[in-house]
Amino acid sequence: MNIDFKKSNGLVPVIVQENGTNEILMLGYMNKEAFDLTIETKIVHYFSRSKNRIWKKGEESGHIQKLIDLRVDCDEDTLLVIVEQVGNTACHTGAKSCFYRSYLQKENQRTIVSSNVANLPSKYGKFLIKAYKDGCQEHLAIMSKDFKDIEAPLVRVHSECLTGDTIGSLKCDCNNQLNLALELISKEGGLIIYHRQEGRNIGLVNKVNAYNLQDQGFNTVEANLRLGFKEDERDYSAVAYILDDLGITKMRLITNNPKKISFFEKCGIEIVERIPAITKTNKFNENYLKTKKEELGHLF
Repeated sequence: MNIDFKKSNGLVPVIVQENGTNEILMLGYMNKEAFDLTIETKIVHYFSRSKNRIWKKGEESGHIQKLIDLRVDCDEDTLLVIVEQVGNTACHTGAKSCFYRSYLQKENQRTIVSSNVANLPSKYGKFLIKAYKDGCQEHLAIMSKDFKDIEAPLVRVHSECLTGDTIGSLKCDCNNQLNLALELISKEGGLIIYHRQEGRNIGLVNKVNAYNLQDQGFNTVEANLRLGFKEDERDYSAVAYILDDLGITKMRLITNNPKKISFFEKCGIEIVERIPAITKTNKFNENYLKTKKEELGHLF
């Protein structure tokens, strides 16, 4: 196939989409030279109209875009580039996507779609569940049937951990913390928000790459930083939406993470008690827990 660079004075528009989530990250332009460099290096290059030169995305910030696939539209004058976005940030403002504002909605208004409430019998007891879709991420509220009758129900915000929650990885304490929370809300009433931000929101591929760095001796924070991410990329704004939707104004929070405490207090939610999420350690997660305590300030 041929790409028609002549149609628009030597430039073609490039739509940039994140691999896996399919989220649209930005719009750029390529000339023939930028296109060839992208194909050759597998790192996305653009032509900057403001600087009038070839520009490698992330050349200053380090937030490069690794080429996964490149597709051409039916008229052969527009490209769709599918990328791995290093650093989880494509926009110069620090946002993940340049398209973070809505022309039709009020400023800061989120479009979150929720499901109906359904019953979920489990080995821990009988729960209610409600799902929420926020962009490309889907979260789940797991509730005891009596949680609305409790003035300050137990609440656990559990960040997704596929390796721990489903496979039982010993490298972390995620599975143990989830089991603890399910047992507690079954007995005392409350809810868990299963927060679908894998690997502190760097995604599964990057999380496994971080595991590889940990195998080489780096701790979890160092591994994230070497991959171009912040130590913790999680965004709790969808959690605040869910708690508001469920009418939660007071809680007994199950957490060791001071950032979660600070976030909910800023949201105006009263934390009447903090319940530590302390579980058994093992030789594989000792360094992980040490890093949580010493570098992330977790409360143990």
